[in-house]
Amino acid sequence: EGGAHVLDVCVAMNERDDEAAQMRTLARLLAQSVDAPLMIDSTEADVIEAALQVYPGRCIVNSVNLEKSGERVRRVLPLVARYGAAVVAMTIDEKGMAQTADRKAEIARRTVAVAKEYGIPESSLVFDPLTFTLATGSDEYRHSAVETIEGIRRVKAENPGVFTCLGVSNVSFGLSKPAREVLNSVFLFHAVQAGLDLAIVNPKDIRAIPQIPEEERVLAEDLVFDRRGDALARLIGHFEGKQPEAARPVEDLFAGKSAEERIHLQILHRRAEGIEALIDDALTRQSPVDVLNRVLLPAMKDVGDRFGAGELILPFVLQSAEVMKRAVAHLEQFLDKKEGTTKGKVVVATVYGDVHDIGKNLVKTILSNNGFTVYDLGKQVPVATILEKAIEVGADAIGLSALLVSTSKQMPYCVQELARRNLSYPVVIGGAAINRRFGYRAHFLEDGSPYAGGVFYAKDAFEGLDVVEALVDPMRREGLKETVLAKALANRNAPEAAPRPPAAPGKRSATARVEKVPAPPFWGTRVVQAGDIPLTSLWPLIDLPELFKLQWGVKLKGEQYERAVRDEFGPKLEALQAECVANGWLVPRVVYGYFPCHSDGDDLVVSDPTRRSETLARFRFPRQPGDRNLCLSDYFREEPGSDVVAFQVVTVGDTATQLATRWNDQGEYVKALYLHGLAVESAEALAEYWHRHVQRELGFEQLHGKRYSPGYPSWPELDEQRLVWKLLDPERTIGVSLTESCQMVPEASTSAIVLHHPDAIYYTLRE
Repeated sequence: EGGAHVLDVCVAMNERDDEAAQMRTLARLLAQSVDAPLMIDSTEADVIEAALQVYPGRCIVNSVNLEKSGERVRRVLPLVARYGAAVVAMTIDEKGMAQTADRKAEIARRTVAVAKEYGIPESSLVFDPLTFTLATGSDEYRHSAVETIEGIRRVKAENPGVFTCLGVSNVSFGLSKPAREVLNSVFLFHAVQAGLDLAIVNPKDIRAIPQIPEEERVLAEDLVFDRRGDALARLIGHFEGKQPEAARPVEDLFAGKSAEERIHLQILHRRAEGIEALIDDALTRQSPVDVLNRVLLPAMKDVGDRFGAGELILPFVLQSAEVMKRAVAHLEQFLDKKEGTTKGKVVVATVYGDVHDIGKNLVKTILSNNGFTVYDLGKQVPVATILEKAIEVGADAIGLSALLVSTSKQMPYCVQELARRNLSYPVVIGGAAINRRFGYRAHFLEDGSPYAGGVFYAKDAFEGLDVVEALVDPMRREGLKETVLAKALANRNAPEAAPRPPAAPGKRSATARVEKVPAPPFWGTRVVQAGDIPLTSLWPLIDLPELFKLQWGVKLKGEQYERAVRDEFGPKLEALQAECVANGWLVPRVVYGYFPCHSDGDDLVVSDPTRRSETLARFRFPRQPGDRNLCLSDYFREEPGSDVVAFQVVTVGDTATQLATRWNDQGEYVKALYLHGLAVESAEALAEYWHRHVQRELGFEQLHGKRYSPGYPSWPELDEQRLVWKLLDPERTIGVSLTESCQMVPEASTSAIVLHHPDAIYYTLRE
């Protein structure tokens, strides 16, 4: 909160000898609660290693030097290399601390040479050129500040890529506080001009150069640069009897606030510590129901409003929800269940055949933390189960989620079944595959009459919250239903767009034939099991914008987005990747194969490699209407068995999905969001990694051709997955099965056909 970017951690005490155990425990705790990187501060190599073993991010080790023939360097640098840490290197050798710029530069050069022996690059070295106090008046140290500033400049110029750090306040040790504030600030300014990267300072005691009176700045610079013999006496004389300027306080969000206001701020600013004591304080003035309805729920509404206005990103919303859950958990012991403390009951489910529930989980989190009782039925839930639960609990609304076009058809089916049973629960629907027009169409039954309960589309969890809050409010319910019905009727009566001319079946596009078909390294299938593909090989192929914006919900733009990625989400990603590697949460597996094939109109005929006349599968690809008339089959030769096609199914396993589900159930919403998103994008990265492997095996040095997956714009028929499974048998080989709606389990899996045609492009069927 004071503005520090690195936290130095030291647990050494003469009174105890368990420093390594203490460091290990503290590093684990800090990894869970502090975003800033840690500087592990110890003189003992085993203590440093204890921290490096458990900390998932990248540490800075403090420190090494060349005294005692480099004994400490050779104990610590192997650990730095093994765990990928950075390290502070003091400009100290057998002769002691370097006092001149020449000696500082010399020791830095020697240290760089030793580090290279262990494979440690310059970018992992942080040199501390050291400085001495100017307060003694001793001739030995009068020039030390100048030497330090020049030392910083020399170290960085002679060793490109290294960093520098400095304990700035050492320069003023022994002076009065007001003199120290000015001298430290002036010295820091000139050290930064020389190239200082990391400054050890108390931010509230540092003043910007323009804020320092010119007289005081000149006095300090005379001393720093040793411009006159009486510089020290003049500085001391000027500040004699002066009081230090009022220190700039760390921003206190809670100063002068009541417990109720502090609760609101802690939820908004994602701070859980002490929330229970604040609840207890508020209960001395308000009833438990009032604390819930007048304090907690308005705080979450404020969070939602700020999210809607673009002031908060999704991970911050989930952190607020975690604080809210902790507050409600404490408050529940005081609530009389007969007081009707729930705002309403909502049954939520991901529809039958759909294995994707991250969106539904978010809806559950937002609704439950805004006062609703939520019955989460999970994913792949049959309509009958949803209806029975709604009847059992007396639901105020039913919430349905679906990711794909094929599974979203379950939503109108649920509405039809509700009407058939003479039920009228309002139905709120959402998901990536549907839109508001879909919701309007789902409003009507097979006989053309509107569904009595109403069907309401919500583009996200917060719109869903608004809808449900209106539905449980007697003053707003009928108005909302009438408005949505009127829009549904208007949409139904709107003129349809002119139909596109159908594609000519079997009519090939202008795609040129491939004259020379590449030879595969083998025919049939092969399995690549766990351990054969290092996770770290996949990370460079992750689509970072897709991960941060789509999966993690970082809805920022421009400089704000770049800064958030650099300062927060990039480091979070690196830490999570390290945890995945250390704990085996993501395990890459692949099954793939090469088959002889040929095109037959819109179809691709895949043959048995050993009996070419025997057809293993016939894929029927849709043809694009319009001038281009594209179809995937056009990228293959027409003579029977004259071409080659590859198929692949990849997965990173189910461990991450299960762990994310458990975290979500435990209220650790942010951790669940991050891990689920990384698992999904790692599967995509693995698909690209293996696509490149296939292209190399086919003899192409550069990326060649394209891969297409069922369910996507160029190949929307998800049912064709069954043919891929017939060819590769992924369920037996790598543990990836298909649901009845042809979705993959585990969720973090992908399938694809891999084409070698150089002109292959991605296209949509409806232009």
